Amino acid sequence: MTDILDFPDFPFEFEQNNEEKAQDIVYDAWDCNSSAQRKRLAQKALELDPNCADAYCILAAEYTSYKKKNEYYKKGIEVFRKKYGEQFFSENRGDFWEIFETRPFMRLSAGYGQLLWNNEKKDEAIQIYEELLQLNPNDNQGLRYILINWLIDQNQLDKGTELLKQYQEETAFMLFSDLLFSIKKQESDTKILKKYIKAKNANPYVVKYLLKENELPEYLPDYYGFGDEDEAVTYCFGSMDVWRKDQDTIKKLKEISDE
Repeated sequence: MTDILDFPDFPFEFEQNNEEKAQDIVYDAWDCNSSAQRKRLAQKALELDPNCADAYCILAAEYTSYKKKNEYYKKGIEVFRKKYGEQFFSENRGDFWEIFETRPFMRLSAGYGQLLWNNEKKDEAIQIYEELLQLNPNDNQGLRYILINWLIDQNQLDKGTELLKQYQEETAFMLFSDLLFSIKKQESDTKILKKYIKAKNANPYVVKYLLKENELPEYLPDYYGFGDEDEAVTYCFGSMDVWRKDQDTIKKLKEISDE
């Protein structure tokens, strides 16, 4: 009697289509340590599937020039939108990240937004991140922490306030952002002090870095825990410029920290 678990060997393998083959090549590229090899594999993936958005994401990340990065980010976003259509975006708005196939688009758009911001195209960058948060309010990419600083930098305080209301978190990132908004809006000293205490309770290390009493390390930590010094370093890496852009803001922070 044949055991039901004794399956015969299949004389064939399931054949992949070009789209699946291209995606497998992309996975291989991500595992490569060589930049040249990653670029070569990404180009190979695009030969099989010109709509492979992740391949464009790899190429955009590997090149350093604005021209090349801009070209690959835009092309990747374009082919994804063309492939899926605007109705797909409308129907899945709010749950975008939960659909695995959308993640290359989300990665491309996040990278493109950062590229635009770094090259002084700040309004466009903000619009991209706002759209990404509409598509995926759960914000698995952590874009809200970047966007809040961009809104502060551009003095878009009303939009920033709405973002804080949308993401009411007891984290150093949002509590110190709320404190910064309070100072910039010139709220009462009582309100500012209350927000300062709340933020400092969430992370007691941030203020010393913002006031440059402690020096930031050269590199970001690999990970952090809520309330620890690595979280403070991570927050200050992304937020130091908006805090210190206006010396009156730092003066106020110093004043309340001395009380």
